Amino acid sequence: MRRAQSTRHYPRPSLALAADDLGVLREGDESDLDVLRRQLLDKDRECDKLQMSIQALQDQLAQRPPIEHVQALEREFKNLELLLQGTQRENEKCMADLDRYKLREKTLERELARLAGENWQSNLEVPLPPSGTIRGMHQRSNTINSPIVGGARRTHSPSPSPRADAYHHPNASPGARHTHNVSRSSIVHSPTPPAVIDEEREAAREERERERLAQLEQMKLLILGMQQRLEIREEKLVKMVEKAESEGRRFEGAAVELKAHAA
Repeated sequence: MRRAQSTRHYPRPSLALAADDLGVLREGDESDLDVLRRQLLDKDRECDKLQMSIQALQDQLAQRPPIEHVQALEREFKNLELLLQGTQRENEKCMADLDRYKLREKTLERELARLAGENWQSNLEVPLPPSGTIRGMHQRSNTINSPIVGGARRTHSPSPSPRADAYHHPNASPGARHTHNVSRSSIVHSPTPPAVIDEEREAAREERERERLAQLEQMKLLILGMQQRLEIREEKLVKMVEKAESEGRRFEGAAVELKAHAA
């Protein structure tokens, strides 16, 4: 009974499949030499695959540029990046200056509109020769002053009259002489005539007009100078933007080339 139980608990191994010492399943009639040969063939195939991978990597390494070239590209990349940052800062500064100039131009336009009216542009486009204007003003003043001067001459050089001779006669009465003195004092101390007042007002108005025209001319020259400076500044900005765009394209090309070499 004990023997039967022991044989039941420990059955005989099957001869169809058996495991060798290397852990490879083989048939019962296969020898160890065949197993080793098959394993050697598998290892040879793995070695061939590894050799092919090594050859491919060596080919890629041979196509890769030298380390000096890569370092030179990295330095150029850094320089281009710094140049791009500087160009961006310069562009921001130029845009701030342009905005400030525009604000100043608007302020000057409001001042011109206050001084010369809303149509100051059409008024300032008209040429204003200073010599002709001054000559015309002098001619106008002379025409105005001519009757006054003539009147003054007539006042200061009166024609002799018998009454004046009577007053100056040594045999004249004292009452006549007193009357003559009173009339002379009234003539000397008479108030300024209205024509002289009108002349002074006209001269003051013409002086104010000349000052206003001179101020408008200065404002016009100032605006023209500002426009010229803005045009020069705008040309510089356009050139700098074009340079920045070209440097940016060069920067992108260098980055793509560097990534391609790094890959």
